This record gives sequence, structure tokens and C-alpha cells, in this order.
Amino acid sequence: MPSRRARVMGSVRLRTTLAATVIVAVALCIGSAILISRFRASLDHNRRSAAVVRAADIAALAGGGRLPPVLGLPTQDATYAQVIDSSGQVVAASANIAGQAPLGPPAPPRSTVEVKRIARSPLDQDSRQMLVVLPAGTAARPLTVFTGYSLVTSDFAVRDVTLGLLIGLPLLLLVVAGTSWMIIGRALRPIETIRAEASEITSLGLHRRLPEPPGDDEIARLAATMNHMLARLEAAHDQQKDFVADASHELRSPLASLRAQLEVGLAGGSATDWETTVVGALAEEARLEVMVRDLLLLARLDQTPRTHDRIDPVIDLIDITRTDLAARPIRAGIAVAADLCGGAVVRMPKELARRLVGNLVDNASRHASHHVSVTVATRDGWVALTVQDDGPGVAPADRGRVFERFTRLDDARAFEEGGAGLGLAIVKDIVTRHGGTVAFVDCAVGARVEVRLPLADGTQPVPGASEMAASHTR
Repeated sequence: MPSRRARVMGSVRLRTTLAATVIVAVALCIGSAILISRFRASLDHNRRSAAVVRAADIAALAGGGRLPPVLGLPTQDATYAQVIDSSGQVVAASANIAGQAPLGPPAPPRSTVEVKRIARSPLDQDSRQMLVVLPAGTAARPLTVFTGYSLVTSDFAVRDVTLGLLIGLPLLLLVVAGTSWMIIGRALRPIETIRAEASEITSLGLHRRLPEPPGDDEIARLAATMNHMLARLEAAHDQQKDFVADASHELRSPLASLRAQLEVGLAGGSATDWETTVVGALAEEARLEVMVRDLLLLARLDQTPRTHDRIDPVIDLIDITRTDLAARPIRAGIAVAADLCGGAVVRMPKELARRLVGNLVDNASRHASHHVSVTVATRDGWVALTVQDDGPGVAPADRGRVFERFTRLDDARAFEEGGAGLGLAIVKDIVTRHGGTVAFVDCAVGARVEVRLPLADGTQPVPGASEMAASHTR
């Protein structure tokens, strides 16, 4: 079992927190780089604009013949100015660079303002230096104005901002990581509660339910879905227990009868009528065989997926019904009439269709007084299989109960040939697993069972199909 540290390192909470922190860190780094770049560009632009304006003011003084030999500057922090004539002689300069050599060659007349970087600062500073070159003077006396400035203040400002970001961003990321850790932990806490509760639920505790957090978010819906699943599992488990108990009870009777007959035969010795004993034993064995076959079919149906999860073969229910009625033995004195309309095509395995028809006919003939009718027709995209007898019928209160497994009404128990109460349960399982319905419906005399199955895809009822009526008497 993994340790607590291993669980934390591999948890969704940690991975989500790390992902959120990394995404925020990348976004902040990109944003900080753009911010610093734009901030530096803005500062440099402001310094450049101020130097160009200063050069234009000096050029205006030179053009008006009012150029002083010592140029005054608004500030003396790393800014300077110089004016030279066409021969390269310095005619004016700011006090901080007085007596120094020309800052550059004379500019061509009528040239535009030029801003360039200079390698050596006249103020002996190591910061970045920029120089604005502007032609000035008159045509008779052309001059060139130089105004220089240092970007040291810009560099200091950018450095301060960068330092602030380097200190603030990690703190911000810690806040983001901590906040994400707490928020995600709070969001995932109901899941951990659900997991802990689910880990304690076993087959003996399917009645327990998972805690459902308030609200209608994904976690609340997950808990509700899992509780619905537990309810279905509990119902299936209870049904299985009841099925096993009922099956054990039903199998005990023929086994006890078979054992009693054989023990009586052995106790009788030579006076035992073994032929009669064997006939009785074979009758009980036949009951056992039928019951075991039905139980196996029900077990197989329980493992069969619903219609939308599989593809069944296409069969004609009329052919199945006609063949079954022709081969099925009917109780003496019972007449079976069939009314079969063409085009009743459904999706179902043939063996299940035979059991469907056979169980319905056997049930009707077992309770009929004289007559059983079987009808197959198509109605509005459905195939309707109807079986009716003229017996005592089924009370409305019992019409749903008779489709439950091992359910036999008191009248049915009076017949020696009565089954184990699985025939109609098998019918219901077959029909519902193939998208249909089965129910007892009202009728004037006896009991009437109606099965509705969907027509197979791409098929249509055949108009004007021939009808067949048959009557069997045993």
C-alpha cells in the first residue's frame, strides 16, 4: 500500500496546484518581460523627446543670433549641449563640457534630426549615452547643435522595477499555490469522504449509502449516481438471494419425493412394484429437469445485455408460432385456434422466441376450460402476440405478481402438472430484454396476455397479408 507521502505526491490536488502555479508563473514572467520592455521604452522615449526639444530650443537661439557662449540647461544631471560651426569649431557649450572637443562632425545642411548612441561619454559616465544631432544656424553661417543625455535614471528605474518583480512574483506565486491548494482541497474533500465510505461498503452492507454534498455540481451528481448504483446492486443482490432461496425450496420437493419413492422401494424388498416406482421416479426427474432448464435459462437471461447493447438475428414470429403450435402437445379437451397475420418480423434468437410462445401457450392451456386462442399481428410498428384462454382468469391484483419468479396462484397449485412458477417470469425477462412489454389485459372471459415487441429495423408490415386460422384438439 503506498505511503501517505506517495499518495500526496501523486494526488490530483498536488498536480492541479502545480499546474495552476506553473501556468500563473509563465503568465507572470511573460507579462513582466513585456512590462519591463515597455517601461524602458517609455522612459527612453521621454528622455529622447526632452533632448530633441532642448536641441530645437538651442537651434532657435542660434537662428536668431542670440546664442550665448555658455548654454544653460534645466538640470545638470548627465545632460549636456554643444554647438559647432561648419569648420568643426565649438562656438557654445554647456558648463559641464566646456573646453572639450567637438562631440561629432558638422551635420549636413537641411538634414533631419539624428539620435545615435555614443561610445564615450564626455561626462566620464559608464551609463548608456545618447546624442541628438540637429542642423541649425543660417545659410551664411551653418551650425550643428548637439544635445546629449544619459539613460542612467532610466536604467535605475528599470532596475528598481525588475527588483520589485523578482521579489514580488515569488511571493505572489506562493499565494497562488497556497490558495489553489486550499480551494482544491476543499473542493476534493467530499470526494475523499465518498471514497472512504465506499471502501467500507461490502456485499453485506449494500444498504449503506454515500454522503451527498449539497448543491448540484459534478461531485454531488457523482455521489447521487453512485447511490443509485448501490440501490440497484442492493436490489439485484436481494433478488439473487431470494432466487437462490426459492430455487432451493422448489428443488427440495421433487428431490425429497424421489428419495422417498426409492427408499420405499428398497424397504419393500421383493414385494416392491419396481415398474411403478421407476415411473414415479422418472416423473419427478422430469420435473427436476424442467426446473433446472428454466433456472439455467433465467441465469443466462440475467447475463444478457439489453437490446441496445447487442444485435439479435431477425426472425418471423409467425413462423415460430406456427411451428410451435404444430409440434406442441396440448392438454386433452383443449382446442387451440391461431390467427396469424404476416409481416411480424422481430429481432430475437429463435430459441428464445420458441420459449416465449411455448410458455404462454402452456400457461393458457393449463388454465383453460375448453379453448385457447393465439393471435399475432402488427400495430403501429409493433408486433402484438396475444394468448387468451377461457379459464378462471387472473384477478387484477395478481396481474403484476404472476410475472415474478416462483409465483404461483392458489388455483395453479391445485393442478398436479403445475409448474414451479417460472414460465411467466421467463416470458417477462425475454420480452423486456428485447425492448417489449407484456401484461394481462381485460377480457370478457378467462385471461388474456398481450406481448408487444418492436418490429425489426427497416421492416414494414406487409399489407394484405394472408391470415391463417388453425384449430388443434387433444
